Amino acid sequence: MAVTCVIDFDNNPYGTYFAGQVLSGRVTLSLDKVKYVKAISLTISGYAETRWSESSTTNGKESSETYHGREDYLASLTYLMGSDANPSQISIEPGIRTYNFSCPIPAICPSSFEGSFGRVRYAVKVALVRPWKFDNTFSRYFTVLKVMDLNYDSPLLRMPAHTEIQKTYCCWPCRSEPLVLQLALPQTGFVAGQNIPVGVLVTNDSAIKVEELKVRLAMLVCYYSQGPYIRTKNERIVVSKLKGDEVLRHCKKQFTYELHVPATPPTCFNLCRIIQIAYQVELEAKVKGLHMNQTLAIPVTIGSVPLSEQVIHQPRGMMPQPLDVNTLEGGGAPANEIGFREVSQPWAVDPNIPPPNYEAALHMRDAQAAASTEPDNRERPNTLPLDGKGFTPLYPVFNIPSPTAPVDWEQNNMPLGGVANPNSEGDKGTWL
Repeated sequence: MAVTCVIDFDNNPYGTYFAGQVLSGRVTLSLDKVKYVKAISLTISGYAETRWSESSTTNGKESSETYHGREDYLASLTYLMGSDANPSQISIEPGIRTYNFSCPIPAICPSSFEGSFGRVRYAVKVALVRPWKFDNTFSRYFTVLKVMDLNYDSPLLRMPAHTEIQKTYCCWPCRSEPLVLQLALPQTGFVAGQNIPVGVLVTNDSAIKVEELKVRLAMLVCYYSQGPYIRTKNERIVVSKLKGDEVLRHCKKQFTYELHVPATPPTCFNLCRIIQIAYQVELEAKVKGLHMNQTLAIPVTIGSVPLSEQVIHQPRGMMPQPLDVNTLEGGGAPANEIGFREVSQPWAVDPNIPPPNYEAALHMRDAQAAASTEPDNRERPNTLPLDGKGFTPLYPVFNIPSPTAPVDWEQNNMPLGGVANPNSEGDKGTWL
């Protein structure tokens, strides 16, 4: 090959950065013969885009409409040699050349994401601009993570959450007693690597058997298009799931299950206007016969910095403090009681939190495509692929203790007792 190009990042083998860090690296260009170009350009870009198509039928005629949107967060162009406006050519002699680059990542950048109908992607691209020919381009993608610190998001993330639903079968005069499902969580803020203790209380006073309980962590993604006609597209992705036991008729039973949080992007509502990500813990009761299954859910927040053991109080009426990139990069001393953190290690505010590992989110679009052995993966409803290049971001996974379940259903509306392992044999709950 006449030209090879390698893009490396300084002291960052994963190519994973937090918003607010400085991206730096080097480009190694190798040629085995003379090359004539107008310029060598280096572009660092970050953007979000959405795209999908919808079909409709009007007066017997079928038509298709395409919706799309785009937001740009980072656009840096540097000429390593020459210029695109240069009217003359530059000859590059054979050999190896190395160019260094550096670019700050804005603190407002949302996390990298790859979905079925959109993505948030960051890339470094080197182009050899050639007159009257296609440019030679070389790209390397990298992951950017929003600093989603659960300690600064809302104090309610530390509070227990509880919801319930009831269903009465048949009609009067054959009406039965209700089936009551209750779902409880000890808190609603978690990070990847933790287990969510899911408390379930089933009061089945009906004559219908609950054949199986299903507990899931679901990621809800909403894609938006841009004018003139703004449309939305929703996607629900099951991030983690497990199966529970049956509950016989005319009985009451409680469970506590451990639902694992794998590598996944953090919750995002306010940084990207065309892609929003939310999570919820779901409980589904599969009932016997032709009756409709009963479901209920509790919203949860997935962050990139876990809750600290010590509660950090903020003055009333003040917004979460933004990252001061200059102070963080300079490694200055803490400025107040809360203190600044090194932006590359935002969890370091708590010395008890070890550094995370970085793993790919296996439930995301390109990871699913890579893992699938079927030529036609119908689980991915990506009607309009955004490009032909696959990329899977890496997300931090923490090895820290998971929260424990509350004490008593009767006093706190929460699960009591030990934890049931959904993969173990035998009874997984407690009869009441």
